[in-house]
Amino acid sequence: MPSLVAEMDGRVVAFILGDASGWEYGVPENIGWIDTIGVDPAYQRKGIAQILMKEMLNNMKKVGVDTVYTLVNWRDWGLLQFFDAMGFKRGDTINPEFKIAD
Repeated sequence: MPSLVAEMDGRVVAFILGDASGWEYGVPENIGWIDTIGVDPAYQRKGIAQILMKEMLNNMKKVGVDTVYTLVNWRDWGLLQFFDAMGFKRGDTINPEFKIAD
């Protein structure tokens, strides 16, 4: 699954990285992941990320993906609001964490 970028005036101002699963770690190939999305601060809140996300989701649908996951820091309210606005809902999985002490 190719990554996508948005350009303005010959300059990359936003990007999105994602992929379809392909059975890694026993995850079926109908699962997709949004790994990273970034927008230059000067171009935020202009709808660029929404355009990239919609295109990525359309590309994933074309290869048979019907469920898309991502990870977001619980305290990153701006990013949580973005994914909520895009139609993402809280999923059934959790990400247990173990801190290794020095």
